[in-house]
Amino acid sequence: MLDDKQMLQFIMKTAEMGCRGINAIKHYAKTEDMSNALRSQNIEYGRIYHSAYNLLRKRNQEGCHVNPVSNSMAKAVVNRQMKSDSSNSHIAEMMIRGNTIGVQKTSRRIRQYKNTDREVSNLAQKLLATEQDNIEEMTAFL
Repeated sequence: MLDDKQMLQFIMKTAEMGCRGINAIKHYAKTEDMSNALRSQNIEYGRIYHSAYNLLRKRNQEGCHVNPVSNSMAKAVVNRQMKSDSSNSHIAEMMIRGNTIGVQKTSRRIRQYKNTDREVSNLAQKLLATEQDNIEEMTAFL
């Protein structure tokens, strides 16, 4: 079972990874619609990240960040993938894959969470809903 701190750290890291993934891919966007979609997703992940961070600070606990090696690997994958196909549909496909992994991991973590704090539980549900909404939004670009 996950406690509040572990759940908030997971939320924080997941939102950070979402931001980093979007930041690695956003300059490949071919249209204003795609740029706007990525920008709004990035903003939402940033809000979730800061909410988790603030809840941790409120509890006198520290957050944790994405491993720098994981971040470098993600950037390398994006750059390699974009060399072969930098179309909006390929960007959407990559974003859908990332969000699908996020949905799976977040769903698993929610099931493991003790559910002791409503704010933490609501934030976890918001992260899950954001990932699901992102999939829906990106589907329009396929």
